[in-house]
Amino acid sequence: MLKSKFFKNNLIYLAGTVFAGFLGYLFHFVVSRRLSVAEYGQLQSLLSLSAIFGVANSALSYFSVKHTAVFAAHDDFQASENFLEYLLPKVWKYALAFVIIILTLSPFFARLLHFSTYLGFFAVSFASLFSIIAVPYQEILRGWHKFFLLTSVGVITAFVKLFVGAGIALASPGAASISFSIFVSAIFSWYLAHHLSRRLITKKGNKSSLEKNFWRDKYFSETGIRKTAQKIFVFSLFVVLITNIDVILVKYFSSPDIAGYFGAFNLLGKIILWLNLAVVAVMLPEACAAGHSKKKPGSKKILLSYGFIAAISISIISFFRIFPDFTINLFFGEKYIFDPSLLWIFGFFSFLISILTLEANLAFARHDWRVNFFLAATLFLMVVGIGFYHASLTQIVSVFSAVFLIGYTTILGLNLYSAT
Repeated sequence: MLKSKFFKNNLIYLAGTVFAGFLGYLFHFVVSRRLSVAEYGQLQSLLSLSAIFGVANSALSYFSVKHTAVFAAHDDFQASENFLEYLLPKVWKYALAFVIIILTLSPFFARLLHFSTYLGFFAVSFASLFSIIAVPYQEILRGWHKFFLLTSVGVITAFVKLFVGAGIALASPGAASISFSIFVSAIFSWYLAHHLSRRLITKKGNKSSLEKNFWRDKYFSETGIRKTAQKIFVFSLFVVLITNIDVILVKYFSSPDIAGYFGAFNLLGKIILWLNLAVVAVMLPEACAAGHSKKKPGSKKILLSYGFIAAISISIISFFRIFPDFTINLFFGEKYIFDPSLLWIFGFFSFLISILTLEANLAFARHDWRVNFFLAATLFLMVVGIGFYHASLTQIVSVFSAVFLIGYTTILGLNLYSAT
């Protein structure tokens, strides 16, 4: 196992995710102590909106890795460079249009979520621009299994966010002003990913010999690029909403204080999700390369991914179960110790999201677009469930756990059925 490149990539990416996650939680450790519970709930809502605005990033990420993983499987640097030259002009065009739409809708979002200023929405809007144009470069690194370089980008970006956010929190504490740390870190992420991926592909590629659509003619001549992109967008939209809309729903349906407590507990629980998504990120290029060749990813790799996810989840959930008060107080302070016995359940529903996402990605890699219907149903159940049951943290976390369990079971059934 120690000789396996797949195993080593998991260890590298997990280690980087742990370090970047530590810096991210240090960011929340600092700013949560400078804000009121309600104000911190607003910051969490802005961060969730930033993630939801990133649906374009997610779609572009899935589209890019689906292709670059194939180029890497054939050791074709020229195809990667040609693909990048094809994609970037389109990315810039759609990124600018997307940001204009977000800025236009900012007053609506501010009123919907009871914000007193639009400033935070402007920050996350411009952060979205740089995040979108960084994606093709990041996915070049992931598709080629350069997980150390990709991890380095994430760690440096997290450090910049912490440094800038802590400085703003100390000088001018407020949800809107602190959100500008997201904007600054997005610029750094774009610059680093651009520099590293360009060095990777131009070093071995030969741009002068490339022809337009070289990559498409060689590897994807029978694929409808536009239709595939549309299906990928729908898939990524549902994945982004399922993993990020919970805070927004609670902010809309419940009280400001409940939203603040949910934001803190949810952030701790999603330590599990963020670590597990590193495992999914390593698995996806392998699955996409296999899916392009009409093959299935090796069962050993799938089982190893499940093993990593189970080990991470059981360890952290057990810690939450035994030391809930200590954990909450360590990260957020005494004012957030509100029904700490629920903390392990937040960890459990993050585990359920993790395995749901893994199975959804395996279906995606196999081009089984029926998965979109199951994801849509899961999202629908989230909205309906929280619409009826939002009076307490217990109701909220129970509803989400039940919905994610249903979603995982149905998508797992789809994959098992397709494997027969």
